[in-house]
Amino acid sequence: MAGPPRPPLVLIAVPEETREAVGRLFTGHSIDTLSVADGRSALRALYRYRPDALVLSLRLPGLSPWRVLDRVRDMSDLPVLAVSVTYDADDAVRALQAGADDYLTPCLPEQVLIPLVQARLRRGRYTPAPAELIEDGWLTVDLAAREAVADGHFLGLSALEFDLLKAFAQNPGQALTREVLLDLVWQQPEADTDRVKYAVHRLRVKIARATGQPPPIHAVRSVGYRYKTPGSA
Repeated sequence: MAGPPRPPLVLIAVPEETREAVGRLFTGHSIDTLSVADGRSALRALYRYRPDALVLSLRLPGLSPWRVLDRVRDMSDLPVLAVSVTYDADDAVRALQAGADDYLTPCLPEQVLIPLVQARLRRGRYTPAPAELIEDGWLTVDLAAREAVADGHFLGLSALEFDLLKAFAQNPGQALTREVLLDLVWQQPEADTDRVKYAVHRLRVKIARATGQPPPIHAVRSVGYRYKTPGSA
């Protein structure tokens, strides 16, 4: 027998100094919340926890909240409530045109906020088709948008590098020969295997620069390369 449905999850992405105050507004309303205080953490939480709505501060530090909003709209119709400490007509117009469902300021009475969020939650949760995303908790590869995020960091990849990373992500833990990679990525299994070596090197460099961590793509002697999720056994 299935258990009771879980409460909806609202992701609150606001600066550190306002996280606690905003979170308290949801207490006692059968709504679970998860708070983050910067843009990259917001994206990481969106991928990892699949919230039912997003409260997004337009003063969020780190990765621009506008970039976060664009990314949300690229991947889903998740309800987004943009919030600002002061009313700014330009910000309001920009937020709504970029895909926010509401633009809220402190002048909104507290007793109105929860019904407003609940109304948005009734739209239902967006769940991407399984084929659109490859995820393992550290790496997310968005096949539709052709973008990748590693440990919460965007990877600025070329088309070839994206296809190479996709091949690794689709075969975690497997040693892929250079010939297999030539076939999967270049569709040229008879081509010079040196192109694999140089492409993997460029991909590893970009992952290391973006994450500040050793890239989890390892050479397998006399075979090829293996991607292993960080932290996996």
